[in-house]
Amino acid sequence: MASLAFSSCEKVIEIDLADSKSIIVIEATITSNKEPFTVLVSKTSPYFGTSSSNSVSGAIVSVRVENGKPRYFKESAPGIYKLEKTVALANYWYIVDVEYEGITYSARSYLHEMIPIADISLAYFDGFGFFDSGYKVNCFVRDPAGVDNYYRMKIYVNGNAVTDEGEINLYSDKLFDGKLIGLVQHSAVFQENDSITVELQSIDKATYDYFSTLENISGIEIIQSASPANPISNFNNGALGYFSAYSFDRKPIIVKDYINN
Repeated sequence: MASLAFSSCEKVIEIDLADSKSIIVIEATITSNKEPFTVLVSKTSPYFGTSSSNSVSGAIVSVRVENGKPRYFKESAPGIYKLEKTVALANYWYIVDVEYEGITYSARSYLHEMIPIADISLAYFDGFGFFDSGYKVNCFVRDPAGVDNYYRMKIYVNGNAVTDEGEINLYSDKLFDGKLIGLVQHSAVFQENDSITVELQSIDKATYDYFSTLENISGIEIIQSASPANPISNFNNGALGYFSAYSFDRKPIIVKDYINN
């Protein structure tokens, strides 16, 4: 219960500020490359919560191909579940199940074929105002014709993922089906001595929709606030987050060497 008092009158207005219910958040990814499958499980923070950690331990996490047998993850750290030495094949639906406190949260994602990076170009940006000068990355891909394709571009600089809060590099071939597409990277800039790795992910529509709505909600951390405008999730039973099965291609470059060549 909160009270608001105004100097212009004596009446006290009382407002009920109900504590919000914590909601489970699941972030699950599997790839066709030889990398561990990872599922992160946590809970949103109540408005007046005092807990400094929202990690969910003790969940039963599994993945299976549609109509197949499940393989179970091991909890490597609180709220972090990993499945090692397992390879996902393209052109299949995969289903992730997370069982916690008697409820099973499920999502499925289609793993598309890997689309290779055709080329990379760099363009110098002069910078102005709050924006720094430096090189921007363009990634080119030969889009397969007759298939709805969705892409996400991630960039690593000197081994660390580049993150721009509220901005995600997403692309659809809706207007460019079957053509050579130039995917323009947005706001980050890079310097001559930077070592860059460009990762081009081939994602499904559900993943594209999730990150597209997430980007529109002004801030990556929206899922931790249980906002009424949470992004579209492909998990059922009211869980937030997403499950993405994707393939990817990577290409490393050193900006200085690439410019000189």
